[in-house]
Amino acid sequence: MKQLREVAVRHLFTYTLLSPLLLTALWIAAAMLFERYDGWVFWTTLTVAVIASYYLCKRFAVGLVLAYKAFAPLSVRNSCRFTPTCSTYMIMAINKYGLFIGVYKGIRRLLRCKPPHGGIDYP
Repeated sequence: MKQLREVAVRHLFTYTLLSPLLLTALWIAAAMLFERYDGWVFWTTLTVAVIASYYLCKRFAVGLVLAYKAFAPLSVRNSCRFTPTCSTYMIMAINKYGLFIGVYKGIRRLLRCKPPHGGIDYP
């Protein structure tokens, strides 16, 4: 399997490119149903579309971190003081806590990455 640094090209494609395409197709299909039906079909379609959008946005956020891991300069990537690296931490936090709290914890971790800090830190 072809890789860019430690990221598989297949994962980069499915997370970064396929998630927005699926999200767009989902909302186009939902919009077509919104025009035709009222009542419970509308609310069911809206609920399914919102829940699916959350998970697709979560996959897209992981894809953005994977793109960073694949294309960021090694001088920036090798300067992380923590184990696991901040990008791996953010992926783990998004998978464990969800999109919003995971991104918040990842950004807090990035802000803590200063010279006196470091060590082993898991989400």
